[in-house]
Amino acid sequence: MKDRIVLNVVLILGFCVNLFAQGSENSTINPQSFVEKTNINLYPSTPYQMEGAGYNGVDVTTFKRYKEVVFMPKGVGNVTDELNTLIDKLSKAGGGKIIISKGNYIIKEVVLKSNIQIIIETGVNIVMDNGKSGKQMLFEIGTEENMSCVENVRLIGLGSPENRPKLILNKYVNTFYRAIDLGYAKNVLIENFTVVDHLTKGAAIAFNPVKINANSANIPENITVSNVSLTGGSIGYGLVQTNVGENILLKNLYCQGGMTCRIESHTGRRYDVGVDNIVIKNVVSQNGKAAVLLQPHSVENGRILVDGATSVGSTWTLFIKEGFVSKESKRKVKGSFAASSTFKNITLISTDSTATLSYKNFKYVPDSLKGFYKNPDFKPVKNDANYQVENGEFSAESAVVGASIAAIFIDATYPLNLPTETEIILTGKIANRLKILKTTKY
Repeated sequence: MKDRIVLNVVLILGFCVNLFAQGSENSTINPQSFVEKTNINLYPSTPYQMEGAGYNGVDVTTFKRYKEVVFMPKGVGNVTDELNTLIDKLSKAGGGKIIISKGNYIIKEVVLKSNIQIIIETGVNIVMDNGKSGKQMLFEIGTEENMSCVENVRLIGLGSPENRPKLILNKYVNTFYRAIDLGYAKNVLIENFTVVDHLTKGAAIAFNPVKINANSANIPENITVSNVSLTGGSIGYGLVQTNVGENILLKNLYCQGGMTCRIESHTGRRYDVGVDNIVIKNVVSQNGKAAVLLQPHSVENGRILVDGATSVGSTWTLFIKEGFVSKESKRKVKGSFAASSTFKNITLISTDSTATLSYKNFKYVPDSLKGFYKNPDFKPVKNDANYQVENGEFSAESAVVGASIAAIFIDATYPLNLPTETEIILTGKIANRLKILKTTKY
């Protein structure tokens, strides 16, 4: 029976690819055939480790003092304090499982601690408390300075993409909104959620360094993020952003708008620490910027392995940038990713009018495609967190809407194992589209 279901899914996807190959432009593409790649029943999260990357924690049910508790808040409104108290109590007692039952919950800055598993049932909506200004996080894992490493944490949703838990990020002010923020953490599993974003600032799931001193920081290790989808991603952000991290598995992910996996060393550059052994498997971008972005800043990063990245009506599938040195860079040399980094199974299903492009990157659009961006009468995404007009000109990161351009964009001079053009799938509106748009030689 399971083999028949998988076969049916393959046939459906094949039908969609053939439809696009015939050259039809469908501005109302049904994303379900791509979102289903996050369906845990069809695309299991296990194994949680691939190529040495991912979660490898222990089962808390084997602990002598293990407890399983159903979260039953006594108050109304923001339940953060009650949930944090329960987490702290169970963690100090040795660990346990917290079950969050169907309902609507308002939280902000729930702090997960070692040996805690949170299981969130179907039909749960978790909404950010916008009552206070400043950075907004739903869940934090190891983000506080001077804390010991937070280890062996699971945050798991139950159900299908239609009824699994929703993490809702409502735009309130132009500040950072995150569903989950990870810092000094090891062996963490994040599985089976739908993130409902509203073009907010900040990636929904972010990996950041935690300061030790002015020159060094701790980073996340052995993390798996799997079977998660996001709608409403901002052009400059999206679903997952690994500023730092080692042995990270990003698997079965879908992002509408923005970027699905943004791999860069932004916040790590001040400590000269970045990423190593990031494994990306089966990720999809729709009507956004790219499925995978690489930006090393000034850090010499380790390897990146991508196996299965698809863009459906997005500008690019892979967007690979040259490094640069900023004022806060500890290392004053352009960064790179390891030459052993490998990319395969890259697909672009191209459209004429659904892709979002950073305004600053319009210069890379071939002349034959510029008309789709209606230059100079661009169509901007005005609700995007990055939208801004300065002296009558769009700001660099403002999103403008137009055509898909190329499966791979690269202006990097560091060597990588890129696929050949014969190995890249390009379908849909293919006229004047490119498989690889390279602006430099390496």
